[in-house]
Amino acid sequence: MGDPSLYWEAVLLLRRSSLLVACLGSLGIGCTGAGPDAVLDADVVSRSEGIVFVERVNDGGGARVHVGGRFFRSQGVRAEALPELVGAPPSAVGGGCVERGAMGEGLDSTQAEVQLLDVGAIDARAEALTTRMSPHRLPDLWNVVSGVVYGLDGELPQGAWQFSSAGDSTTQRGAFDVSGAPPEPMADLRFGDDALPVSVGSAVALPRHGGLSLRWSRGASTDRVAVVFEGAGTLSCSARDDGVFDLEASHADRVRELLRQGGTVSVHRLRVIPFSMSGIDRASLVFDQVVRVRAE
Repeated sequence: MGDPSLYWEAVLLLRRSSLLVACLGSLGIGCTGAGPDAVLDADVVSRSEGIVFVERVNDGGGARVHVGGRFFRSQGVRAEALPELVGAPPSAVGGGCVERGAMGEGLDSTQAEVQLLDVGAIDARAEALTTRMSPHRLPDLWNVVSGVVYGLDGELPQGAWQFSSAGDSTTQRGAFDVSGAPPEPMADLRFGDDALPVSVGSAVALPRHGGLSLRWSRGASTDRVAVVFEGAGTLSCSARDDGVFDLEASHADRVRELLRQGGTVSVHRLRVIPFSMSGIDRASLVFDQVVRVRAE
């Protein structure tokens, strides 16, 4: 099967971006983005960004930790769409909800481009673990996203992490040093009347009418929460980490339509730590505490 970390990074990227899955399933059809409301930027400005992330996922079967890195230069793609497109944690900047539009509507393939950059090896440390993430090239299967990804899988610590890199000596890009600790996992999380996460094999049932509500024990004022409903399409909402999220009836009706054939609800508690990185316009370390359940 080859390098397992490369395999799981490819799986993660594909799982996170149903756009890319759709592209693979539509050979011969130019796929240029995630939709008119999510991807194409009016001004085609090139920018570079780095995201190092530590993701802890609890789906009722025990928590799993995944560590990854994405460093990319993009143009013609809106900033809020980039994390999902490259397989990084969702953005929770601002407020409200955004639905991913239909594939390829009104997009110009000559404008949208994301190049995943090689910034050299990255050293990662957590508790007794010291390891190194090397760049792994993904097959150039899509005409929008290409390049390399970084990732670790296995029995990984759930506490504080430090990441550092000397950068790429040829491009003079990628030197950085950053450390941080994750927020607490979400406690007392409820989706309507259901406590989350549910047991493996179970699913939460959406109410037939009215709004949808989430409640949890509030976290730090500097952290954010993203709620992602994913089925036939995706509706992503952001909120403050104050323990309350209410989705009005009109958006809830849209969620019911998207999840008519089943899907998932993911609740993300996000802690974002900005840092400086040579040759990159903006960089951040993101801790993502995720609770994910099936919904029907």
